[in-house]
Amino acid sequence: MTRSTLLLHAGTDSALRHLAFDHSWLTLRADGQRPDLLRFYRTHPCVSVGRFQAIDRELRLDHCSTQGIEVARRITGGGALYHDPQQMAFTLIRGDIGGRLASHLQGACTAIISALSGFGLVAGFKFPNDVEIEGRKIASVFAVVERGVLLLHGILLLDVDIRAMLEALRVPTEKLSPDGLSAARDRFAPFSERCPNVPEQALQQALETQLARTFSLSLHPASPGETAMPGAAALSALPAHAIDWSGQDGNWLEALWKTPAGVLLRGRASFTPEGKVGRIEFASDCQTADAAFLDTLQQALRGIPEVHLEEAIRRNIGDDTGNAPGANAEDFSALARILLDKHRGCQSLGLSRQQASRLMIHSPGKAAAGNILERASVMLVPYCAKPAWCEWRHQDECIECGLCEVGEAYRLGRERGMAVKTIIRYEQLVETLEEMRATGTSAYVGMCCSHFFIKRHRAFSEAGMDALLMDIDGANCYELKQEHQAYAGTFQAEALLDETLLQHIMEFVPGAGNNGQAQKPERP
Repeated sequence: MTRSTLLLHAGTDSALRHLAFDHSWLTLRADGQRPDLLRFYRTHPCVSVGRFQAIDRELRLDHCSTQGIEVARRITGGGALYHDPQQMAFTLIRGDIGGRLASHLQGACTAIISALSGFGLVAGFKFPNDVEIEGRKIASVFAVVERGVLLLHGILLLDVDIRAMLEALRVPTEKLSPDGLSAARDRFAPFSERCPNVPEQALQQALETQLARTFSLSLHPASPGETAMPGAAALSALPAHAIDWSGQDGNWLEALWKTPAGVLLRGRASFTPEGKVGRIEFASDCQTADAAFLDTLQQALRGIPEVHLEEAIRRNIGDDTGNAPGANAEDFSALARILLDKHRGCQSLGLSRQQASRLMIHSPGKAAAGNILERASVMLVPYCAKPAWCEWRHQDECIECGLCEVGEAYRLGRERGMAVKTIIRYEQLVETLEEMRATGTSAYVGMCCSHFFIKRHRAFSEAGMDALLMDIDGANCYELKQEHQAYAGTFQAEALLDETLLQHIMEFVPGAGNNGQAQKPERP
């Protein structure tokens, strides 16, 4: 049976006003004061973050401010996005909805796929919420359920301004050189590129038809009185900066975890002297049916004894993964385990909270940091930490001249009989990890920025070895938008190793003499 649903073509306006309209209609629909609604619209240039993301970790806020790019937070989850009038957006608000969030996301993607097929395009669904053509994204959908009412956001790329997108988002980006922009654009499949002669109105009508079919809607045009956008009061209620971790509170420990499905989980916590959770907060690009999911989980975990933290997470989340696709109880438990390990590392390894927060732990075997250090036999160093003037910057060696922190890293590693390697290109990293695994390496230490760790997480996961990585400072290639140069081995700016943290960590790697490891080379 179809449901009577208003159809609204809202035109182009502020993203905040569109989001406020959606939020207001969702609330009124849940109160029984509004009917179901499907509306199409465009936005002025803006960036939006998912409901659960830490805004300072996702956006280049200074750039957005200077360029007049609006910043908004969706009521739906998911990742950060750049919007402009070149994207066709739609919102579906439908009451009395059943089923799981994962099925709603897939249903919306299937409707988009069907609409595209009418124009000869063969698209596919990528779990949990994307539509792709030959591996290139053309659309994404996001959803939440409030008091039994589904709100679903959809974004379909008619065209894409790659430069504007990459400059606004803090997520690991691709390159901004002419060649790099072309490569980054290859990640997307805008409709205008595939169907340059098809009117946008025809695509919108096809979407209306397929969404109505998928969600059993009987569409009727909205009256003029139902098209008014909300006023200033509704706009001020939108919590764009509600999750902001930019403060320098030294009591927090921070960690991250990327799930097998590619969902990024961030966590920060403080612990009491009595061995309990003081505070714990999560930030993520996950999607959940319950908009209060993370808030509820955080409140439930406060005051829990450390030893019961993982058990409490599993109990509160349960086994149902359909309403948080791509992130389950085991993923949140893994993140909590890393936070606990860092907390204990502050005691057993003598680390400050700031130092522990700078460590990134990847352990398929769930090993603690101390155990990884005890077994580490290889050290991987990024070439970008070598000075730009160094003749060894682009070579897999170091003569330990004493003029930079990399020489100290080599010295500390060689003293302990470790194989120390400079990673110059991403492909070399993959090859090196494969060689290490083939020769029986079980654990290693290294340095890289957190952006690289997140974006290239797959390489670390597929290697299957335990790793303890130290975040690097200074001229980060992601901040300078020169990742293409970094991956190719031609990045010229300099990153900085935390020498104090490095020296401290290496105290826990057992010395093994030289063991036949390579001596430092002579200057050519």
